[in-house]
Amino acid sequence: MQLSVFHRGEKVAFVGKNGEGKTTLVKAIMGEIDYDGTLSLGHNSLIGYFSQNEASLLDEKLTVFQTIDDVAKGDIRTKIKDILGAFMFGGDDWDKYVSVLSGGERTRLAMIKLLLEPVNLLILDEPTNHLDIRTKDILKQALMEFDGTLILVSHDRDFLDGLVNKIYEFGNKRVKEHEETIKGFLERKKMEHLRELEGKR
Repeated sequence: MQLSVFHRGEKVAFVGKNGEGKTTLVKAIMGEIDYDGTLSLGHNSLIGYFSQNEASLLDEKLTVFQTIDDVAKGDIRTKIKDILGAFMFGGDDWDKYVSVLSGGERTRLAMIKLLLEPVNLLILDEPTNHLDIRTKDILKQALMEFDGTLILVSHDRDFLDGLVNKIYEFGNKRVKEHEETIKGFLERKKMEHLRELEGKR
C-alpha cells in the first residue's frame, strides 16, 4: 500500500469497505501497531486522534468544565464558557460529572477537548457516530476552520461534503487516490451513499 504525501492544511477522507485497512492505517500512523514498510511524519507534527471509543476514555470523576479547563492553555482559557456553549453545553451543564452524560454529550465533550489541544494533524475515526445533525454541523464548521492537516475516516456523506477535497478509497486490498469532492466521487460511482461501497467488488 502506497499513499502520497499529505500536505499541510489538506483535508482528506478515508472511505471504503469495513475491514479493508482504514483504521489499521490510522493505528500505524499513531504508532499503535507494528507494520512493514515506511511511514514518516514531518518532524513538527503534533497529532490529535479521535478514536471510535474516545468518548468512553474521558475521566468520569471530572465535571464538564474541569475536563476542558484541564486542557485549555493561554488565552483560550478566557473562552472556555463560549466554547462549551458553542457545543451546546449551557451553564447548567458545566457542573455535571462526565459519568452522567449521554453518549452524544460525551462525544461532544471529547471533541472539544481534542480541538483545544495544540495539534497540527487531526485524525478522526468515525467522529459523527452518536451525534445529532446540529452537533455535526457545529463540528464540521470547527474542522473547516482548523488550519492543520485533517484525516477523516467516515461513511457520513453529508458530513464530508464540502469539508474534504481528496479521497482515499480502500477496497480489494488496494487504496486509490481521488482528487475530488465527496459529491463528485459519488456521482462518478453512481452512488447515493458511501455505505454502498460495502457491497462493491
